[in-house]
Amino acid sequence: MIVVSDNSVLSCLAEIGELDLLHRLYGKETITETIRCEAVHPGAPENLRSLISAMPDWISVVPDEIPYLEETAALDPGEASAITLAWEHRDSSLLVLDEKRGRKVANALELRITGTAGLLTDAAAAGLIDFEDAFLRMSQTGFRLSGQVVETLRQDLAKRFPPA
Repeated sequence: MIVVSDNSVLSCLAEIGELDLLHRLYGKETITETIRCEAVHPGAPENLRSLISAMPDWISVVPDEIPYLEETAALDPGEASAITLAWEHRDSSLLVLDEKRGRKVANALELRITGTAGLLTDAAAAGLIDFEDAFLRMSQTGFRLSGQVVETLRQDLAKRFPPA
């Protein structure tokens, strides 16, 4: 499986100190050259810039598929490149993307997607992080997620692991 992530996911994970979750959950991560450039931009979180500058072996950078899919024309270049790459590997890809417009396009293309919140929930289910702590840290970054969505994810996690 190829796991493709947009920069906003990487930035959020960097801000909460959980960049390694992608590696711990999926083994390998693939980003496009556009996303790599966004991740090393001076406005990106310092620990993300450091990680991408050192480029660990679990992250692969691939050239952008130009032109991007026509369906991504209204999206920013990072989202467009991530969706296009996931589309190129649609039979074996997971796209990790948060922005509503990008998710709408990805859903229309019938791509398999998750977001930062889904990734954190999966990590909590795998025993890699504490759900409550991770979502508290995420809320402190300015990441917008409704209380209703968090409660739905909390209930999903409880269904996976009901109390004894």
